[in-house]
Order: sequence, then C-alpha cells, then structure tokens
Amino acid sequence: MRHVLSLLFIFSSSLVVFSQSYRNSGNYNRIGVQAKYALIDVETSDFEIEGEGGFLGGFTTRGRLYNNFGIVYGIDFLSSKVMIKGRPLGQVTEEQMEYNIIGAQLNLLLSYNLIGQHLAIDFGPALLVNSKMELKNNGQETNIVSGYTSLTAEDIEDISRVNPFGVIAITGGFESVRFTVQYQYGFTNFFNSLNDQDLNNVDLNAVNFDGTASFIAAGIVLYL
Repeated sequence: MRHVLSLLFIFSSSLVVFSQSYRNSGNYNRIGVQAKYALIDVETSDFEIEGEGGFLGGFTTRGRLYNNFGIVYGIDFLSSKVMIKGRPLGQVTEEQMEYNIIGAQLNLLLSYNLIGQHLAIDFGPALLVNSKMELKNNGQETNIVSGYTSLTAEDIEDISRVNPFGVIAITGGFESVRFTVQYQYGFTNFFNSLNDQDLNNVDLNAVNFDGTASFIAAGIVLYL
C-alpha cells in the first residue's frame, strides 16, 4: 500500500506541474466536475460473472496544447459492482452473489478537436487504484463459487488493487458543459492477486486465475 500511495503522489504532482505550465503559457485551462454512469465488464473463464452499473465522478481539467491538440487530466472516484454465481454450502441451487468495488482513477489523456471546441476525441492511459471485491451479503461468505468444489465466496475477494487502463472517448458540447462517452480496457490481470494466495490448497482447481476488466461510461462534464 505504501508503494501505491507513492505512485498516487507522483501522478498527482505531475498533474499540478502540467496545470501550472499550461496556465503560464497562456493556453486555456478549464477545470470541471464530471459524473458518469459506468458499466463494468470482466472477461474471464474462471467465474460466472456479470458486470453491473455504477458511477465514475470527480474532477477534470481540459487544456490546449498546440493547434487542435489538447490534454485532459484529472481524478475520478469509482463505485461499481459485479455479480458472481455460487451456491450455499450443502445445496445445489445457485444464486447471485454481489460484490462491491470502490476506488480512485487517475487519467492523463491526449485530446484532438474534431470540430472546434465542440467535439473532440480523447485517448490515453488511466490508473485505477481499487479496493478488494467486497461481498455485500455476509450471509454468503461460505457459498461455494460456481465451477468449484470448495472455493468460497470470501476466498476470491482480494483482487488486484492497481490496474492500468487504456481510454478512448468522444466528448461534445460547449465550453461550459460537455457530454462524454468512453471505453476503457484493462491492460493487466484483474485477478492476478488471487494467484498469490495459494488457493489451490483450498480447491485444486483454483489456479491460474485470469481476467480482463473493461468499462463503458457515459456522462456529463460541467466546467467552472
């Protein structure tokens, strides 16, 4: 966790440097707040998993770099959830188990104006620092995860905490308000931390967990 905090500090400090440099160069620098509905999807063959709706919301800055090129950077706070199938101990009927994920995402995107200040395409990296995948219903902790014989719902909570994403977005509107639609794709194994927990001692099939997370998000940005 100490390394994660150091990484966040370095990234945040870089944003401040960018902001000050653009402001001093005379280029415009619009600070805004944004709220987006986000749908998470996790592609994996290890669990029967479905993404559910959540939100991304936070602060953003849009500045001009050169001609039609600009830069977008900021921080969003994430709240999302996934549903994984499992069955109560001693039963055969499966049920949905809800897991909550919260976190903060830093982004640094390059922007290209397609139509003046009214339509732009944004693309670049984002870094998500997230919580564990927390089971909502404590009564399901001993549920057996679908596809396994003894792996329980609480055994799979500790997912990877730092996940980089690639982002591409379309943003359109006016200087004071814009609407945005974006797609994010994860570059790393979302379940890699599970491979370090010797879960094969719990269930022989609990090995080589692999999953790729992605987001589709849409929302509004209000510039101050």
